[in-house]
Amino acid sequence: MPIDLNILIGGAAGQGVHAITLPLAKTLVRRGCQVLFIQSYESRIRGGHLFNVIRVADKPLVSSREGVDILVALNQETAALHQGELSRDGVIIYDASLVKEVPAGRPSVALRHEDLIPGEAKAGEVAVNAGACGALLGLLQVPLGPMLELLKETFRAKGAQVVEWNVQAATRGYELAAGKGAALSLAGIPAPPEPRLLISGHDALALGALAAGLQFISGYPMTPWSSVLNAVGQRAGRYGVVVEQAEDEIAAINMALGASYAGVRSMTGTSGGGFCLMTEALGLTAMTETPLVIVEAMRPGPSTGLPTRTSQGDLGFVLWAGQDDFPRAILAPGTPAQGFALAAKAFNLADRYQLPVFLQTDQAFADTHFTHTAAEFPKQVEIDRSLETGPAPGEYERYAFTDSGVSPRRLPGFGPVVVADSDEHTPDGHLTEDLTVRVKMHDKRLRKLQTMVKELGGISTAGPADAPLVLACWGSSYGPVAEAVERLNADKVPARLVHMSELWPFPRDVVSAALAEAKKLVMVEMNASGQLNRLLRQETGITANHLILKYDGAPFTPEFILRGLKGIG
Repeated sequence: MPIDLNILIGGAAGQGVHAITLPLAKTLVRRGCQVLFIQSYESRIRGGHLFNVIRVADKPLVSSREGVDILVALNQETAALHQGELSRDGVIIYDASLVKEVPAGRPSVALRHEDLIPGEAKAGEVAVNAGACGALLGLLQVPLGPMLELLKETFRAKGAQVVEWNVQAATRGYELAAGKGAALSLAGIPAPPEPRLLISGHDALALGALAAGLQFISGYPMTPWSSVLNAVGQRAGRYGVVVEQAEDEIAAINMALGASYAGVRSMTGTSGGGFCLMTEALGLTAMTETPLVIVEAMRPGPSTGLPTRTSQGDLGFVLWAGQDDFPRAILAPGTPAQGFALAAKAFNLADRYQLPVFLQTDQAFADTHFTHTAAEFPKQVEIDRSLETGPAPGEYERYAFTDSGVSPRRLPGFGPVVVADSDEHTPDGHLTEDLTVRVKMHDKRLRKLQTMVKELGGISTAGPADAPLVLACWGSSYGPVAEAVERLNADKVPARLVHMSELWPFPRDVVSAALAEAKKLVMVEMNASGQLNRLLRQETGITANHLILKYDGAPFTPEFILRGLKGIG
């Protein structure tokens, strides 16, 4: 019988929800399970309800799902909010010092720190968190040894006593829960044939940037973008990357722009509110034709909105940000493996076409951890700097008119004088008020789109090629839509997934071909207006027959999408 379990771990901020989630998820991956976990948290620093949901299965996972099989309640609020989601065989594990009411008639495991670590009152939170890790493995009938080794490795720096507390509590929790969840057993899952990765979208994106030769990153902390800055910062010494936490987003983009002008591969990033501050410098990037990669991690707005929730509401903003027309590229990965590959591609596009390239993500992509194998990531990363070196014959024209729109690019200080200007300029870079030159220069920049679009496609599909029902989506919606399509086909309803990850310049021929067989097109987006649907209609004339939209700040689930399809004729 297929294995597919949901474990929800909830409590208040600061209670150790992540301290339980990460060791458990890593242990299960090493055991051979397929694991995917999502995070839901509020913007309050301390207090406020947060929870993680770990989905465990014996087949690859691309999405979370609804329902709870094991509920770990670290406070009463968690028990009250989520007990109604428990499945028929669901079990609750709870902190008995804070949870006084649990669902009647349910198997349960009460964790008391005096039982887990007798005589050590000051170890209360350690006891419950480690005890919950052990209790979960006891319910799942997974050997405890690897978890104990992981706890020792994790807490070694905190001293022998803390390590011993964790080992003792986990062991006792395992004993308390063993035998209480026979229907939840993972004992039949074999060991993996090769090591697997448990990796989040933003960690993978950061690794892709490092593999592509990232040398400078600047930014101001803002959820959910900050995790990219943190991920690079943790590896900066190993890869020789300069990491600068700027005083604000205006400074961040200008620092990255200056570093790129000087010749290093540079990245900056922010979320929607911070990107508002970057738009003036975005125009400077375009006018000076300086390569730059920008991560724009979406969250609900307007203004501060829901700072820690997810959204796909900034596509139109990023596409049209800045004054007047100028070329840019927009990429939107759906999985960590895509995030790695597209981050590398973003740097090559930026250098090759001398323009800003956006990586649009969101909280769902940033924080969701997927199980991947190494084979799902590129074995090699191409690095194309597209720089001219050596002596330059004659006068060097930084902005020379070319058929492709791409002019020769040399670094300042390495040969002929490089002149750049934020005003409209002549081919040699000097300011001009000649209106004829203005039109020619503007056309030159825009011609880059005609060449660059030939390098874009980014279409992922699943399901029968001739299925009359097509569900189209972009970015982080890939997983939930892919699973919804899989379930439809399993129920003998032919359906096809079309996921777009390379959005601008819009690859109209590739997209049109992918949608050619659709008799009924449903667009699935996390915004209120169907922004990709508008872009699709604008670029191809194709309009979706139906929209499934979600903009409450929570990510899609396959069940939500399937409910949205009901009643469609």
